[in-house]
Amino acid sequence: MAATAIDGVQEDAFLKVESHGIDPVPAQQRHGRPRELAFLWGGAFVNYASLLTASLLTSFYGLGVWDGLLATFLGTLAGAIILGLLSHTGPATGLPQVAFTRRVFGARGMLAGAFLTLFLAVGWFAVDSVIAAQAGVQLLQLAGLGAAASKLLFPWVLVVAAASVVVAVYGHATIKIFETYGAITFAVLAALLFLFLAPQFHWTAGPTASGADYPGGFVLGFMVCFALVASWFPFASDYSRYLPETCARRKGVTWFPVLGVTVPLVLLGLFGLLLPTIDPKLAADPNGGILAVITRHAPTWVAVPFFAFVILGEVWANYLDVYTAGLVALTMGVELKRWQTALACGVLGALLATYAVVVNDFHSAYQQFLLLTYLWAPAWAAVVLLAFFVLGEGRAAPALIAWLAGTALSLAFVNYPNIFPGAHVPNQPLIDALHGADLSGLVSMGVAAATYLGLRKAWARA
Repeated sequence: MAATAIDGVQEDAFLKVESHGIDPVPAQQRHGRPRELAFLWGGAFVNYASLLTASLLTSFYGLGVWDGLLATFLGTLAGAIILGLLSHTGPATGLPQVAFTRRVFGARGMLAGAFLTLFLAVGWFAVDSVIAAQAGVQLLQLAGLGAAASKLLFPWVLVVAAASVVVAVYGHATIKIFETYGAITFAVLAALLFLFLAPQFHWTAGPTASGADYPGGFVLGFMVCFALVASWFPFASDYSRYLPETCARRKGVTWFPVLGVTVPLVLLGLFGLLLPTIDPKLAADPNGGILAVITRHAPTWVAVPFFAFVILGEVWANYLDVYTAGLVALTMGVELKRWQTALACGVLGALLATYAVVVNDFHSAYQQFLLLTYLWAPAWAAVVLLAFFVLGEGRAAPALIAWLAGTALSLAFVNYPNIFPGAHVPNQPLIDALHGADLSGLVSMGVAAATYLGLRKAWARA
């Protein structure tokens, strides 16, 4: 027992159930280097979700290949820098991300963030499960089941959800190993598939949006990539808190996550932007998508291992979701064991996945999920970063008011018809004036930051 308490590697080891919950990681149990964050976050983004997100820009937002790549890069970089900055709270305090925010928002405000983060974790669990199930359907079609394979989508969801909860119970070190090596394998298979499909790509495909509608489409592309990264903001220090406290002052804690997020998302983003150019109609079909494009146009011997690893890759991505869901549940005072939290996350995720594949088409459900992310997470992150880097800890009221103000005002800038086709909303004249541009995430950050700075100054004078 004494040896285990002193040796940090034994406390946080591969295939050993992690003992820490939301308590600060003691100094003697800290280990690792900031560069490890590049591999961990690379593992989180070297998956099919990155291809899918970028494909929306050419399939639905009217962008071309190269301007779409620019929007992908800018949106990803903006989100990754914020994620990297949030990671500093881990080595500085040894706390998970949401638990740290008790110092900013107070106990009750922290609970609001915890509830929303739990929704994020479960939502990503559902997204990853559906992606894996869709890949499983394509795999069965290649095996000769034909149209009958599509009827097995929901059973695939249940199988994937069940498989996803197994490894996550072990914790931080085990997840880190699986994410790193899984990402490398997926990257190799994706590169091989890319090479075989490259002659069919229309590399110079330009935008279909024109005139004043084009900037709106570009902003939508920027924001969907930003939202993809922003959905991980409340997870940031969950995976940096084992670093030694001295790392909190190192720039690498920012830039290695930036590298780990940006490089894979931009490279896989280019793949996702090019895939719809092979068969635009099939790529935009709710019953098709870019997985169906791969099935129809790629050699079977390349597509089969790729789909198999899409399934495994999404299962591994679910480890992060389940792990953070467990930490958040503890933060909320839910007295459950880690395996029980994993099971609960799997059940709720399967229910959300049912909505995505039975009630709604997956592309629309995915965009709706990202919308619910960037309505609150950017404003939340702006307040947390200002408190940590600039203003220091203070009363919870200014932080909560600023977070609420940023989130509330952002609602006026959401392009609702883009998420809910056919919706008639009061802010339609504003969205029409912006030609469809959705500025909600940026507005929420700006308003929250300005409000928090103003309130803290006023509070200090008072």
